[in-house]
Amino acid sequence: MAVAEIGRLLRGLRSPQIRPAPVSPPIPARRLAKLAVGAALLSVAGLTMYQQLLVRVSREAVMNARTISIRAPIDGVIRTGANAPGAAVRAGIAIGQVEDPAADDGRAFQLQIEVGATEREREAASRRLVDLERARTEAMTQADAYRVGRVRQVELRIEEARASLAAAKAKEAETLAVERRGNSLRGNGYMAQATYENLFHAREVAQQQSIAAQKRIDTLTVELEAARNGTYLGDNYNDVPSSVQRARELAVRMDETKATLDQLQQKADTLATQLVAERGRLLTRSSAALAPPIDGNLWTVQAGAGEYVRKGQELFTIVDCSTVVVTAAVSERDYNELRLGEPVRFRVSGTGREYSGKVTKLGLTSTGRSFAISPEERHHQVAVQLADLEPNTSDSCAVGRTGEVIFERGAQGFSARLVETVRHLLGLA
Repeated sequence: MAVAEIGRLLRGLRSPQIRPAPVSPPIPARRLAKLAVGAALLSVAGLTMYQQLLVRVSREAVMNARTISIRAPIDGVIRTGANAPGAAVRAGIAIGQVEDPAADDGRAFQLQIEVGATEREREAASRRLVDLERARTEAMTQADAYRVGRVRQVELRIEEARASLAAAKAKEAETLAVERRGNSLRGNGYMAQATYENLFHAREVAQQQSIAAQKRIDTLTVELEAARNGTYLGDNYNDVPSSVQRARELAVRMDETKATLDQLQQKADTLATQLVAERGRLLTRSSAALAPPIDGNLWTVQAGAGEYVRKGQELFTIVDCSTVVVTAAVSERDYNELRLGEPVRFRVSGTGREYSGKVTKLGLTSTGRSFAISPEERHHQVAVQLADLEPNTSDSCAVGRTGEVIFERGAQGFSARLVETVRHLLGLA
């Protein structure tokens, strides 16, 4: 038994001993986590280097839009509703009003006094014209009565003269007959020459009386025609009566009064026009509506209701949603390589929404004040116009929404899309 054991020991010494391979212990989970974190950091570093070298992405980008300021057109107290920033406003619809309680209305007051005084003068002239018309009517009535009486008087005188002419004719016929009888008697010696001469002179006198009576009728006929025409002839006058003269004077005064009335009416119309214009100007000086010229959103409110503002003071700022652009800051290297019109893509942070666009402006230092969000002057700024941004989308007027601008030149291909996909998965986009 002992010999057998010793033999086995000797055989073991002569042959090499085969030992089992050692088993490596398992790697701890903590080390695996460290390795994963290290790989992630290396990936981030690699992606950042790739982004800086191959994929040109803006450092910071924000949706922006131009703004329009509404300033106070006059001095006064602002009256406005509860207009909170962000509220939609419409062009031409007032969002407030400025009222000046101490507007200068001296010119309007003076014009109103002149209008009243002119109206009183016109009323007085109208009453004077009525009085003149009444007086002229009375004078004309009196003149007509005088004319009728005068005509009738002359007609009676003509009848009297005709009667006198008839008597003179009869007297003439009688003297002619007497003269003829006397001539026969004188031829027979029965009448003295002196008596015959008396008969001859009596016949001549009768003839002259007939002629005088006829002339008297002719004179009265002329006087009658003149009286019928309104002119009265007499021994001591050759004119119209005082009533007619009075009527004519009143007619002249009526014409003068009518001319005065026309002048006063023109003056009243002119003053009324000036008063309306002055009241309109006073209204614009005492009250002014604050209406935006465009559709947009209320961005800032610099004055509240009841506050006294000065002319030209900025009160509201309106964002023009039709001018939405993206302003972005880029590195100096990328800025120097960009060109106007270069295609870009804008990705909204935290979402998968992307919009294509193009570079429309390089450098915004001088024009940054017109944007709702002023670009920082220390960075190289660019403006990007988005072509496929629809007006009714959630990003149509989302001023202030951040993202990144990806410049497509030099960032195409499978590698660029792979990098963007990885950055999305890691939450870096």
